[in-house]
Amino acid sequence: MKRTVKTILLATMAAACVLLPQSALAQGRGGGQGGPGGQGGRGGFGNFDPEQMRQRMMERYQEQLEASSDEWTVIQPLLEDVMAKQRDAMGGRFGGFGMMMGRPPGGQGGPGGQDQAQGQGRRGMRGGDANAEVEALRQALEDKNTPAAELNAKLKAVRDARKKAEAELKASRDKLRGVLTPRQEATLVLMGQLD
Repeated sequence: MKRTVKTILLATMAAACVLLPQSALAQGRGGGQGGPGGQGGRGGFGNFDPEQMRQRMMERYQEQLEASSDEWTVIQPLLEDVMAKQRDAMGGRFGGFGMMMGRPPGGQGGPGGQDQAQGQGRRGMRGGDANAEVEALRQALEDKNTPAAELNAKLKAVRDARKKAEAELKASRDKLRGVLTPRQEATLVLMGQLD
């Protein structure tokens, strides 16, 4: 399981490294939306469009897989499902990082934090069923008077949700694998979408 987490992290970082420089080059220099003095202000992030980013990422996958249009119509929904299941399986895995850094629960994404004000809360960035259980455990942990039995029950719920998410991810990966050529499968393994 730790290997899967590392693989997913590496794939995410690799995708960011590939996509962000391309996005910067596509915006051009100066005056425009992403340049200094443009509408984007700090590098154009004020006009960030997640759907456009997702579309670019999908185009990049299609290029890397060397998939024809017909192949891509079959592969894309299965790949998107795998990516969604990966997010679900990772839900709440890095929540402790903020706690280790001494951030209070009301920081960005916490109760009363910036994301909460925008109607997103902690689930806004992470998605997935496991997050309800993770959030319940986090809240129980913040209350110093939470009984050990309750903490144990919440721990079990988090672990069960994670196991379920991992099983769903495995099933989605198996479906995707079934429509790929060996070269495409190897490419997606290296890109972190398959194990």
